[in-house]
Amino acid sequence: MNLDPIIVAMVSCVQMLDTAEADEVDPSFAVKVQQVMGEYLQEIPRSDEPELRAMLLRIAGNISAGEPDMARHLRRWAGNLSES
Repeated sequence: MNLDPIIVAMVSCVQMLDTAEADEVDPSFAVKVQQVMGEYLQEIPRSDEPELRAMLLRIAGNISAGEPDMARHLRRWAGNLSES
């Protein structure tokens, strides 16, 4: 399964919530959505983190020229994963 589109969609959602103005999205709702996403992401086994980190960095490299903000979010996410 190619997870790239799913990851890009998820990061797009987080990016939109991060950058949305209060008149676009209620800030408390945005925080709740991000918290729920984070809770599910914490379910990823630590043994899968190196593979996920590599995938995030590969996607970031592929899209960096056309979507630098998205690439930055992907790299930030990759950086938050442990180096195990």
